[in-house]
Amino acid sequence: MQYNKKTRRYFMISMLLLLLSSGALLLGCVDDGIETIGETANELEETHGQTVEELNLLLQDEAELQTRFEETLDTDDDLSTLGDGSSAVFSNLSDRRERMDRFEALEEEYAAHAESLRDYEGERLDENELDTLAADIDQFLETLGTFREEYEDTIEAQERYFEGLADEDATYDIFTDGINELNQQHETMREHFYVLDEELSHLAQQIEELQRTIQEALEEE
Repeated sequence: MQYNKKTRRYFMISMLLLLLSSGALLLGCVDDGIETIGETANELEETHGQTVEELNLLLQDEAELQTRFEETLDTDDDLSTLGDGSSAVFSNLSDRRERMDRFEALEEEYAAHAESLRDYEGERLDENELDTLAADIDQFLETLGTFREEYEDTIEAQERYFEGLADEDATYDIFTDGINELNQQHETMREHFYVLDEELSHLAQQIEELQRTIQEALEEE
């Protein structure tokens, strides 16, 4: 079957219109990055929740350290378990070191989330608001990083203290002076906890607001 010129022209115009209409449909469905930001917001919420959980567990570990130390004093007259590392205080220190490793992993997640927020180039979300949230994440990262590094130093100081108590030349003054020093470090860490709590509360509000904004933008389509 052969097409005459009129039929061929009609066929070509129809195909062109079909392509144009398909192109318009595709353009209308183009994701300007808002869905990616939506995923980032959900992942950020999850990272935030894990951070809160780890901090709460860390506080529980701290509370248990005193109990473990008292158990050692009650059951180990010569404190040999402090010398050979078998005392329960050392497993407590180990658990808290592992939490510091998890905080470091969470820091990497936060950094990736902040980068994703800055990469947004669409028009349906306010880039300034996203940049502000990214900047606040950076601030929290700095706070968390400082806390983690100082806390690791505190754990090392506690480990040296407990090991030192098993030395033959350990005196009562060494015992009490060490306790006082650890208490001072504990108070410093408490201040960090308060700052972290405030910044986490602020981030939670921002994440919730971002999720609400994204939902509203998607509903307007």
